[in-house]
Amino acid sequence: MTALTAPAATAAAETRLRSVLRLDAVACAAFGLLMTAGFALVDPLLGLEPAWAVPFGVYLLGCAVALALVAGYPDLVRGQVTGVVVNNAIAALALAVLPFTGLVDLTVAGYIVLLGGAALVALFAVLEAAGAARI
Repeated sequence: MTALTAPAATAAAETRLRSVLRLDAVACAAFGLLMTAGFALVDPLLGLEPAWAVPFGVYLLGCAVALALVAGYPDLVRGQVTGVVVNNAIAALALAVLPFTGLVDLTVAGYIVLLGGAALVALFAVLEAAGAARI
């Protein structure tokens, strides 16, 4: 088995990073659609009122578009990926803290979804940061 050459290793790292960015975009789009189009279901299931769910969903849809653009750019730009990582780190922190602020009256499912979302967003941030370091 031969080791990858530097250009081949970089190309493989870029491919993996693009895959993670696209998966992040799909997750943002799916959850954003749920929050915006399905806001009537979100309140009784999660306890996240439309005044919270809809703006959150719009933010996620915007993130999905930005992630798709970064992933589809012909040459990945480290600064753009770093911006994604910073955004994800802030979002993960916000999702982890919000349930305990008393600002929203979440159901048990709401706590699970927000804290699970925080973990998922943090995982994306770690994977994208690792990918950015390799390009």
